[in-house]
Amino acid sequence: MTGTELSLGGLAVVSLVGSFSYAALAVLSVLRRMPLARAPYVAALLGMALWLGALGLTGIGSVSGWIAEAVRNLAWLWFMASIAGRRTGDEGISQIGWIYIGLFFVETVIAALLLLPTLLGGNANMDHALDTLQMLFCAGGLVLLHNLFEAADADERRGLTLPLAAIAGLWTYDLNLYVISYLSDRPATLLLELRPFAAGVVALVFAIALVRPAGHKVRLSRPVAFRSVALAAVAAWLVALSLFTMAVNSSLGTFGAFAQLVVLTGTSAGALALWRSNRLRARLRVWTTKHFFEHRYDYRAEWLRFTATLSRSQASGLTLESRVIKAVADIVESTGGLLLTPDSGGRLSLAAVWPHSLAGIGMDDDLGPMARWMASEGRIVQFDELRAGTSPEEEMQVVPSSLLLNPDLWIAVPLLHLDRTEGIMLLSRPPLDRALDWEDFDLLKVAGTQAASHIAEARGAEALAESNRFEEFHRRFAFMMHDVKNLTSQMALLARNVERHGDNPDFREDMIVTLRLSADRLGQMMQRLSQQEKVRIEGLGPVDAAAAAMRVAVGKRGLHRVQLLGEAKAKALADQHTLEQLLIHLVQNAIDATIGDAPVTIQLGEDDKHVLIAVEDRGVGMSPEFIRTQLFRPFSSTKDGGFGIGAFQARQLAVAMGGTLNVESREGEGTIFTLTLPRADVTHVAANTSEAA
Repeated sequence: MTGTELSLGGLAVVSLVGSFSYAALAVLSVLRRMPLARAPYVAALLGMALWLGALGLTGIGSVSGWIAEAVRNLAWLWFMASIAGRRTGDEGISQIGWIYIGLFFVETVIAALLLLPTLLGGNANMDHALDTLQMLFCAGGLVLLHNLFEAADADERRGLTLPLAAIAGLWTYDLNLYVISYLSDRPATLLLELRPFAAGVVALVFAIALVRPAGHKVRLSRPVAFRSVALAAVAAWLVALSLFTMAVNSSLGTFGAFAQLVVLTGTSAGALALWRSNRLRARLRVWTTKHFFEHRYDYRAEWLRFTATLSRSQASGLTLESRVIKAVADIVESTGGLLLTPDSGGRLSLAAVWPHSLAGIGMDDDLGPMARWMASEGRIVQFDELRAGTSPEEEMQVVPSSLLLNPDLWIAVPLLHLDRTEGIMLLSRPPLDRALDWEDFDLLKVAGTQAASHIAEARGAEALAESNRFEEFHRRFAFMMHDVKNLTSQMALLARNVERHGDNPDFREDMIVTLRLSADRLGQMMQRLSQQEKVRIEGLGPVDAAAAAMRVAVGKRGLHRVQLLGEAKAKALADQHTLEQLLIHLVQNAIDATIGDAPVTIQLGEDDKHVLIAVEDRGVGMSPEFIRTQLFRPFSSTKDGGFGIGAFQARQLAVAMGGTLNVESREGEGTIFTLTLPRADVTHVAANTSEAA
C-alpha cells in the first residue's frame, strides 16, 4: 500500500474539492442543529475532509494519506458507537460495545504499523498484513452497520438510512480495494485513483441526509445479534486464515501445503460438528444471549411461536394435548415430554406424549398429592434438585420416588386454570443441561396457565357436544312422553266407558278401532325413538285430506265428541301418515283444552291453491302474548300437566310437508288451528325428502 506516490494533477484537485465539501457539510450540520450534528458525526465529517485533504496535498499512496484514512475510520466508528450506546445510558459499556472496541484496536494497530517503519527506520514490506487488517476492519464495520439498521424501528430508519448507506458504500469500496490488492499481491492502482471520486458521490448522500434527521435509541434484536455473531466469526476466521497462510508460506516452505490441508480438514470437521450438534448450537445461543442481552428470552417472539403452535389444526398431525407439550417444551428447548390430565375419577392419567414415550415414569403412582401441592404452592418441580436432596422437605414427600428413577425427566410444570388443575406436564432434559432461573419459572408458569385454558376450552367444547347429543335424545323422549300421555288418556277413558257402554256394539267397534290406532301409534313412536336421525318424510303425494280427517275423528270419538264439518274434494300434497299424526296432535290438544262436553270440530275446506283443515275447540284459549312468544316453542303450555310439545311438533310437521299452521285464539272462548296444505292438482312437485323434529 505504501508504494510509489501518484501524481497530484486532476486527482489532487478532486481530492481538495472533496475535502472542502466535507468541511462545509460539518459546518452546515452544526449550524442547522440537525439531530445528527453531534460531536461524533461532525468529527467523522471532518475526518473525511482531513483524509481527502491529505490525498490532495501528499498524493494517493502517501503514508500521511493512510494515517488520515485510519483517523477517518475511527471517527465513523465513534459515530456508530454513540448511536448504539444510547440505549445503555450511564450503565457502562454494553456487550455489543466490546465489538466496537475490538475494531478500534484493529484500526489503531493499522496506524501503528504504518508509523513503525518511519519511527524505527528500515523498509519492511507489510502490505499483506495491512491489507488483511483493513479487510477485517471493513468487514466488521459493515456487520455493525447492518446491526444498526436492522435494530432501528421505522421512525429511526428514516434518519439513519442515508448516513449508514453512505458509510456502507465507503467501506464496501474499501473492502473490494483491499481484497483485490491482497489477491493480486500489488496495489490496485486504478481503484486507489478513483477513491476521491467515490468519496465525492458519498458526499452527495451526506448532503441529502442533512434534511433527513437521524433517529435515536437503537435496539438490537436477537436474530440480528445471532447473525452478527456468525458473520463476525466468519470474518475473523477469514482474517485468521489469511494470516496463517502468510505465516506458513514464509516459515514452512514446502510443508506449507500440508499444513493448509490439515487446517482445511479441521475447519470442515468443526463446521460439520456445529451443524449436526444440537448441544453445540445451544451453547452458542446461550453464550450470545448471556453476553448480548439483558434477558434470556425474546418474549414477543416466544409468545408468537407459542400461540402459533397451540393454534395449529388437527391436520398438522398433532392433537391439542401434543401441541400443548410441544409449545411449552420449545420454550426451554426440551426434547419432549408427556401430559397427564384428570380422568373422570379425578386421577391423573396419561393424555399425550410428544414426540416419543419416556420409559420408566412410574405411571402406576398416584400423582394427585403432587398435583395438589404444585397447585397450592404455584411451584415448578425440578427433579435434579430432588435427586440431589436440595428440595424442600414437603416437596420430597409428595413427589413419587419412581419419577426420579428416570434421568431424562427434568421438570414438572402445573397447568392451572381458574384455581383448577387441568394437568401436569413432565418435560425431558434439553440438549444443553442448565439450571433454571426466575425468567424460566415466570415464563413457564404463564405458558402453563395459557395451555391450561386451551385444554379447559377443549374439554368444555367436548362436554357441550355431548350435551347436545343428550339434548337430541331428550327431545325425542319428550315427544314420546307427550304421545304416551295422549294414549294413556285414551286408555283411561276407554276403561271408564267400557263399564257403561260395554254392551253397545257401536261402542265396541269404536273401541277396537281406537285400540288398533293406539297400538300402531305406540309402534311408530318406538321406531322413531330408536332412529339415530330426525324423523324423515320420504315422499309427498296426493292425499285425501277428508279421509284422513275422518279416520282421526273416528279414532278420537271414544274419548270425546268430535265433529267433522265441510268438505274438501281436492287432494292435498302431503304424506298420509304425517298428516294424520299432525291432526292427532291438534285434536288431542283441543280435547285437553276443552271444558265440559263441548265438541271439538274439524272443518274442511279448499281454495284455488290450497286444502284447508281447521281444528276448533271451545276451551280456555290463549293470550296474544303467549301465542307470539311461547306457543310454538317446546315445553311451553297453558294446560296443567301439559308438555308443550303438541303445537311445536304440529308446526314442524306442517312445514316439512310444505304447508303452514296458523292459530286464532281468545282467552275464555277457544282456539282455532288452521292447517294449510298445497293442492296436489295445482302444485307439481317431484317426491322429495324433508325433515321434521
